[in-house]
Amino acid sequence: MTRRCDDIDRYFDGELEGDARATFEAHLVDCARCQQALHVLMQLQVATGPEAAPVAPVSPLAARRRRAWWAAAPLLAAAAAIALYLRGPSGGPELGHVSEGMSQEAGPFSLALAPTRGVEARLSFAPADVHRDYSVLRAGGPVKGEPIPLSELSRLEQAGELRGLAAAHALRGELAQAQAVLLRLQPSPDRDSDLAALALMQNQAEQALALADAALAAAPGHLQARWNRALALRELGLPRLAADALERLAADDTPAWGAEARAQAEALRREPAARERSFAEVQAAGAALIERGEPFPAATIAASPSLVRLYFYDAVRAAPSRARLEALAPLAEQLDRLAGGRVLQDMLQRTAKADFTRRGPLAATYAELALGRGGDGAELVARARAARQDDIALGARVHAGLVRADLDAFTKLAESTGDPWLRMLAAQERAGAQVDAGDYAAAEATLAAAQALCGPGLGYRCARLELLQAELLVLMHRLTEAVAPLEAGARRVTQDQHWGAETTFLQLRAEVARLRGAFGLARAITGETLLRLPDAPAARCRAERHARDVLAGLAIVALDAAGARRELEAAPDCEQPPSLPRLFVQADLARMSGDRRDVDAVLVGLRALRAAGLQPGEAALADHIEGRARIAGEPEVGRALLRQAIAAARELPRSDPHALKAVSFSYASLVLDAAARGDHAAALGLFAEEVGAAAPTACALGLAVDHERGYSVALGPAGPAIGSLVTRAAPVADGEALVPEDAIAAVRACPEVAVFARPPLAGRPGLLPPEIAWSYRVARTPLQTGVKRHVTSDIRVVVADAAAPAALGLPRLSPWTGTSDAATRLLTGPEATPTRVLQALPEAGEVEFHVHGLVDLGVSDASFLALTPDADGRHALTAGQIRGVALPARPVVILGACHAGQVAPYLHEAWSLPVAFLEAGARVVIASPAPVEDREAGPFFDAVRARIRSGATPAAAVRDERVQRGGADWAAHVLVFE
Repeated sequence: MTRRCDDIDRYFDGELEGDARATFEAHLVDCARCQQALHVLMQLQVATGPEAAPVAPVSPLAARRRRAWWAAAPLLAAAAAIALYLRGPSGGPELGHVSEGMSQEAGPFSLALAPTRGVEARLSFAPADVHRDYSVLRAGGPVKGEPIPLSELSRLEQAGELRGLAAAHALRGELAQAQAVLLRLQPSPDRDSDLAALALMQNQAEQALALADAALAAAPGHLQARWNRALALRELGLPRLAADALERLAADDTPAWGAEARAQAEALRREPAARERSFAEVQAAGAALIERGEPFPAATIAASPSLVRLYFYDAVRAAPSRARLEALAPLAEQLDRLAGGRVLQDMLQRTAKADFTRRGPLAATYAELALGRGGDGAELVARARAARQDDIALGARVHAGLVRADLDAFTKLAESTGDPWLRMLAAQERAGAQVDAGDYAAAEATLAAAQALCGPGLGYRCARLELLQAELLVLMHRLTEAVAPLEAGARRVTQDQHWGAETTFLQLRAEVARLRGAFGLARAITGETLLRLPDAPAARCRAERHARDVLAGLAIVALDAAGARRELEAAPDCEQPPSLPRLFVQADLARMSGDRRDVDAVLVGLRALRAAGLQPGEAALADHIEGRARIAGEPEVGRALLRQAIAAARELPRSDPHALKAVSFSYASLVLDAAARGDHAAALGLFAEEVGAAAPTACALGLAVDHERGYSVALGPAGPAIGSLVTRAAPVADGEALVPEDAIAAVRACPEVAVFARPPLAGRPGLLPPEIAWSYRVARTPLQTGVKRHVTSDIRVVVADAAAPAALGLPRLSPWTGTSDAATRLLTGPEATPTRVLQALPEAGEVEFHVHGLVDLGVSDASFLALTPDADGRHALTAGQIRGVALPARPVVILGACHAGQVAPYLHEAWSLPVAFLEAGARVVIASPAPVEDREAGPFFDAVRARIRSGATPAAAVRDERVQRGGADWAAHVLVFE
């Protein structure tokens, strides 16, 4: 033994503390002798009974008789070896899925806890949930775990008290070990709540919210889950919702926990309330500046400089005299100092030269318009232009909503000032008009050029550009790209204390969460917006209606029709036509209820929307909604409307998201209408039609789910199609069996099965048994890639041994050892960059990736491949990048990477790396949505490629290789996309 091994007895007895304990544990990980000694000590303790177990104190024991670890050696032969959990789950015993263990109340367990706690999250194991004051050091680094002796872990493990064991690991700071133990328990509210606590400890607030929500869905009163959910809400930037949750919890919890909850809630309310007050003070001061020329307080200028600048422009235009104008000079100087230059001071000097006998009356009228007291904006614009008071004409256009009536003239006026603020305003208006016209590419370019003007002191105007950019990217479902401008703009308005704009950014955050399937997060963010409605009646009405519409849609997704109706009924009218999303929900309610009044509500709303004017994609979606609502009661009318929506949408660019949804959702309604009639052959034909394939005559499977309706149809080698239409009670769960046994039996004799699965089912593994050859058929007709002709290529591009950034913490993969020849272009190491790979792909007839695949919504909405970084540091090869490549040789693509087949969680589109390669021109893509075994992947995919070269179909090649290799779990998840 080394000298450090002499500390094994003191460590087991709980006498090592602080750095000494940490040093010994670091030694223990790699010392086999100490590990064996520790096993023996733990066995001895178990053998001598609980009464012999030491009670590990927080402070060292002054006197404790040493145990001779070697004295227990004979016991080792008779006892089963126990896990050394410091080595992580892989070194532990196979616990299996066991029960929760002893109850919190029944077991004779306690944990030796410190007087204060270092983590805020709560654990469900009662001895670990004793209230202690929260206290941490202000130094950086991870929170130090509590010194709970391994002897206590041993007792818990031997008694089968796995929740207690997980809690002890968590308190010691061994989060991976705690999670491994929890995942071996049967699902329960306690387990989900404890997993939420672990997620909080790892700064994974969104995951913590989802887990806490799951616990509370089964046990609404679960105290620890309610606490953990409130902390997750706080970490997600939803302080008022978190405060509400904590205050409700305080009334039900113990006095000590209740007091901490109330203190937390009070603190959470304080800062948002201060920002809201500050915003109201800026508004009041701005109105006083415009109306009476009262100067802004110095503290207000310092706290909200760009908001002050917003009011400054109106104050200049509303100044009725030269004296009032000149009184603004100190403020102009301050704002110029913040932004740099003399733009505002020069503007004042130019304006002061005006003839105020002509300008003064215009200024007075402008003040009324700017203060929201009414007035004819169009008349003021005409009068100001006639008097050559261009700044008043410009401002009047903005307040009267007349900018787009003559956008070119407005832009010319703004550009002539040389003021970056006004130039950005003009660009914002132009980009908005381009978005409304469906010219998304032009809008992107306009916004990008305008953002180059951003600088200090211009935060509000920069944030408006970022908001519009994020809205545009969300509209196009480029969610990952939307995150950066969304977060940047939200930071700007929060720092500048623009309370109203904060709410707008929150609404967009909720939409991003909804679109990527994070429904619990979307519901929480929308709940926060309801707690911060503006005071102005019109703005308050619009904000509440938007929130209620969103919550109604989320309730439909959760199959809560009653909840959706409550939200729609609670939503104010606001004297505006209903939104398309609201009418979509009403159409679903019409189907679920069978009530003609719901159909009529949809039709009335659509008439109002169409009268107000719709863009082509919106018009196609409106036709779908009408068809969706009417098809049950008026089937011929409904089918005609759905066909009309498909035909109109397919004439539009693929970049139009409304058109994509009109096509996708209309096919879903038509398929399920055929299923309801029992015409399963027609339904299967519609599945194929949607992806541009001929109606199958044998060996096909179709799957669809649309909220509460689930459908499967199977066609074997001969005989009629077999269909099953069911009413679901819950959304589709991960791992849920979706194909009935009779459907599997029908296709079992098929040499190969074509699977048509609609979103969100496309890309799921395990639909059919591993001995059946099957492949997903992916839409081709609406996916235009620009490939004009196909060419023949023998070039094989292999990407392997990429040096992904160390910050990702990825293990090094085994070196690629596949065969290569003169036609193989091998990109490895420093050559395996995204840029070089994208350059090589168009020449390839075969493509292989042997790299890490990752899922990170901060990088891509689908999975991505982690490559060697380019010179600019970019390492991810994403589906969006692949979509822009043309693959004229129609290659076979093998993605030998973890999660490479994972599909984005969209309800209208199956978007993934395989789909992107198929869009780009690939003939077939082979990938897995699950982890891939590094050591076995190379030989497996090499053999699959060889079988395809020998003439086997890709689906048969994957099936045959999977069966030959014994059906390894990871190989069972390998999918074929064609």
